[in-house]
Amino acid sequence: MRRSISMAMLVLMMVIGPVAGAHDDDEGDTLSLRVGLTQPWTTLNVTAGFTVSEFEIWTLQYEGLTSRAADDFEIIPGLAESWEASDDGLTYTYTLREGLRWSDGEPLTADDIAWTINTSRDQGWTNHISATQNLDAVVVDDRTLQVTSSVPDPKLPEVGAYILPRHIWEEHATDGEAIVGYEALDGVGSGPFVIAEYAQGQFLRMAANDNYWDGRATLDEIVFRIFTNADAMVAALQQGQIDAAHNVPSSSVTTLEGDENIEVVAGLQGGFDEIALNGGEAEGQPHPALLDIEVRKAINHAIDKEAIIEDVWAGQGEPATTISVSADPKWIPDIPESEQFTFDPDRANQILDDAGYVDTDGDGIREMPGGGEPLVLRHAVNSDSTTAQSIADLYVGYLAAIGMRVELSAYDEGQLFDLIVNGDYDSFAWGWVPFVDPDPMLSYFTEAELGNWNDANWFDSRYDELYLEQNQELDEDRRIEIIHEMLRIFYDSAVYIPIAYTPDIQAYRVDRFDGWIRQPADIGPVMFSMSSPSYHALTPVGGGLAGDTSNLLLIVGGGALVIVAGLAVMVSRRKKTADERE
Repeated sequence: MRRSISMAMLVLMMVIGPVAGAHDDDEGDTLSLRVGLTQPWTTLNVTAGFTVSEFEIWTLQYEGLTSRAADDFEIIPGLAESWEASDDGLTYTYTLREGLRWSDGEPLTADDIAWTINTSRDQGWTNHISATQNLDAVVVDDRTLQVTSSVPDPKLPEVGAYILPRHIWEEHATDGEAIVGYEALDGVGSGPFVIAEYAQGQFLRMAANDNYWDGRATLDEIVFRIFTNADAMVAALQQGQIDAAHNVPSSSVTTLEGDENIEVVAGLQGGFDEIALNGGEAEGQPHPALLDIEVRKAINHAIDKEAIIEDVWAGQGEPATTISVSADPKWIPDIPESEQFTFDPDRANQILDDAGYVDTDGDGIREMPGGGEPLVLRHAVNSDSTTAQSIADLYVGYLAAIGMRVELSAYDEGQLFDLIVNGDYDSFAWGWVPFVDPDPMLSYFTEAELGNWNDANWFDSRYDELYLEQNQELDEDRRIEIIHEMLRIFYDSAVYIPIAYTPDIQAYRVDRFDGWIRQPADIGPVMFSMSSPSYHALTPVGGGLAGDTSNLLLIVGGGALVIVAGLAVMVSRRKKTADERE
């Protein structure tokens, strides 16, 4: 999952009418949770999206065969109440809960699940294929499903795929290309909440699912509000105009911690931020210097990760070595410091000198060996991120210190994703939030994902061999060894510069709702996690209507808020993508 939060800009706030998306009824007794975020949705189609904001909606709307425990990510029942494995471990027989129904009242049966698994496999749905590519699902009866893997699968009994309602999606799934064009605003799901109203770039309202197998939530609705300004989101939380905020800027943490009505959470779930260099293995035209591993090594040594963490995240994070492929840190290998790309600009300059990249014309910029093209890199800045511009500014300085120039261009997340797929970049900064099982994150850097998820534009045949090996390794200790070797290969390639293992900084009002759940326990976030259990568990403080917002005013889509009694306020401010990218 790719993650990010919006860039700084000045927002003029004005009164235009009642809060859109709060939807109090005449008695004002609609119980609404109002969540602020800064990452917009590019699509709500589960077969096409990639951001954390999108995965949060799908997690709430579509239940899986199994789920993950809130405290330790243990595999627990979901739509399936139980399962049994065959002696060879290749076949699992699932028994579904009795009386399952979709939110529109239609029966939810084994046929929906088999159709989802088999169709996603055949059509190669982006967010399903790593889980279903080797699976075949057969309906035994309405409540019994048999799933067989063609190879040993360490992820089973977790299938790891959002189950879709066949009676809604089948007409759109004529092939793998047609299905991604579906807007997916039908609002039919099996999770605790389903989409009820959507205004692109502004807000998304989800209503409680009366047919949810674990009982209807206490909340009547969740209103996710997009802010184009993170400081405006923080101000809205302080004023009580929203109940919770995701991706709070680190610069606001101290202020919010001083508010007795607000709890700040720095939740760890394997997220990390990186600078990617174009490895040049597929489409696009990266700078020819980037095809030289010595240049990539020099760039790695030029980056001061600790300074970036202090400047960009106010110290909220730990310097990263390899990428993180799971919410569980056991998959990250230990790399001796002597073998790491530590911050050492002198060494970086020496590497470039030795490789023949020298400044022949005295303009301060090195040229290709022999006096060719100057080392000027195109760096893409994610304009939907509060951190990307700050990282870019530091990056410019770090590379200037080793005789390289960086030219910055801004792109929103959709444009940036297209740029990456086309390979038409030299570098960019973004973040990931991995899933619990490391397989999906590992798959992104295989040859098969060039031109898709492989945003390093790199592959290694040994890495691919090991990927297939870990994909079928049932012994966990051996699988850890394999993955450690894979991550070391990727690290040594120097195409990815993992900057920091970063938390998801969130905040919520303690005077509104009780029941927030951290996932994993004690260290994780309370929202935008692997199964996001908080929403179904929340209850109003003191039994009151915590979501009553009838006295608030809002400018729709701008993220700028106006306080009670018509006061106008002006505020300004300073990805995981995740999973999902964050």
